[in-house]
Amino acid sequence: QNVLSKLLLRPDLPNTIVSPNGFFRVHYTTVGNDAIGYDLNQLLSALDSTYSFEINFLGYPVPPSDGSAGGDDKYDIYIVNLGNTYGITTWEDYVGITNWSSFIQIDNDFADGFNTHGINAAQVTLAHEFYHAIQLGNYAQYNNTANPIRGIDSYFFEISSTSMEEFVFDDVDDYKYYIRYYFQNPENAILNTSFSGYDLAIWNIYLQKNFGFDILKNQWEQIPTTPAIKAIALSFVDDSTNLGNELNKFGIWCYFTNSRTIEGKYFEEASNYPLLRPTATMNFNPPSQMYNMSVNPTANYFLKVNLPSPDGEFVSVITNSDWQKAIDS
Repeated sequence: QNVLSKLLLRPDLPNTIVSPNGFFRVHYTTVGNDAIGYDLNQLLSALDSTYSFEINFLGYPVPPSDGSAGGDDKYDIYIVNLGNTYGITTWEDYVGITNWSSFIQIDNDFADGFNTHGINAAQVTLAHEFYHAIQLGNYAQYNNTANPIRGIDSYFFEISSTSMEEFVFDDVDDYKYYIRYYFQNPENAILNTSFSGYDLAIWNIYLQKNFGFDILKNQWEQIPTTPAIKAIALSFVDDSTNLGNELNKFGIWCYFTNSRTIEGKYFEEASNYPLLRPTATMNFNPPSQMYNMSVNPTANYFLKVNLPSPDGEFVSVITNSDWQKAIDS
């Protein structure tokens, strides 16, 4: 509790500067353990780019004002030494039905213990954390409690914010360092706490490539009163498809990566992704053979069948799209 309480306090830093568009106030120092280790002007530019994309282009409402906390009503960014943590978005005050004020801390140099370093790491961290500020500021799930996040939906917050890194700063690709956990365990349910969410940013990337950004916003608009799994399932209603179809197609996209990449199809950056590990492998003995499996709700099961020589192999993607079962369990 002592460690956490220190993390949640607003840092006290000697210098501040307002971003060019006037929405953010950045708090920083140039000396000591918290000294900023990347170009401040580039950071300010990244902040304004993040705001322009997430608020102006995507149309999300701005996070609510924190009053005079941090010196004025501008949104506060604190640059401090967070060890090997990229950033933290902290909710502060309950200001409306689904609205909490917040502030952001990001690491001061992204030097040791990070997959991405310097200003590149700062860019994706700002995109990630500011989207958390939007989530907490407009789509919180509980009213006037110590925690505005529904516990079973924490993965959804991270899927959303990690994919936002790619949408805002496409050339950085920090998200790809986490997806190996999914590619190694694709039989785990993707739409619950089987994964942290960092490892499944590609799910939102898949949705955006096939349906645009509006489907992601539609999900968030349902979140205050609807579990994330159900919100995702319902978001397909207007697109003449369903969760089962899209989860299965997502499985196909995930299969064709790395050395299996087909140029011009599936994920744009597929060649940089890991190879997906099949859930199970069986040797087929003609003329017929039975195989028993159990597929988790909201999961794909990748069955690799070795055919008699010289016929090669056959891979089948079996999908369980029962989102209600996932909620019940």
